[in-house]
Amino acid sequence: MSDYTAAELQEMEAEFAAMDAEFSEFGLEEMDSEVGEAFAELDAELDAAGIGAMDFDSMSIGEMTDNDYDAQFVGKFLRNKAKKLIATIVRLVKRYSKCKKCLPKVLIAVRYFKAKKYGSAIRAAYDAYKCIRACTKK
Repeated sequence: MSDYTAAELQEMEAEFAAMDAEFSEFGLEEMDSEVGEAFAELDAELDAAGIGAMDFDSMSIGEMTDNDYDAQFVGKFLRNKAKKLIATIVRLVKRYSKCKKCLPKVLIAVRYFKAKKYGSAIRAAYDAYKCIRACTKK
């Protein structure tokens, strides 16, 4: 049986539905279904070795676009989206205190955002979101 009241469960489901809609724009779920299990063991080993996700470089926005105008547009879009998603996962992890095991994933998203790696920040926010969602179902 759940530790949450019916009202809390209903509110939680509404929040998760909104987050699902936000993340669906990026197709992250499809990517996860293709490679999820293949990389789970690798991720666990990297974490155990103390090699965090921040040790890897990712493509810059400038490398993904054709010109400066596109780079500015894409950069602002991703920045704003990452900021919104991270604010939501921070609020969720604080609200559902039994999900404190997800806090390191939230911190990774924040660190990527701080480093201006907005695409990576969105991906890390999604990983944190999945952790929070799984944690609340127990």
